[in-house]
Amino acid sequence: MANNKKQFSLTLLIRILLATLIVVSIGLFAYRVMQYNALVEEKKVSQEKLYQLKEIKEELQELKDRGYTKEDIIRIAKEKWGLYFPDEEILIPE
Repeated sequence: MANNKKQFSLTLLIRILLATLIVVSIGLFAYRVMQYNALVEEKKVSQEKLYQLKEIKEELQELKDRGYTKEDIIRIAKEKWGLYFPDEEILIPE
């Protein structure tokens, strides 16, 4: 009888450990899937931004090829796309 109780409690302990392992595994899997989906979305946004920047670069090159001056190209880039130089200070009115 005592042997059956030991076996039952050992079996119960194994079942609890397996259940815990399964729950933790499912949780980790769900977390990784969410991370993967976030990375896929981030990649999609980055690719779209890259595409937009390539279009801007092509348009700027066209302006240069048409003979626009550097000052004209800078003005157009600022007005049309909101571009600015890295060391340039931007003042935004309140």
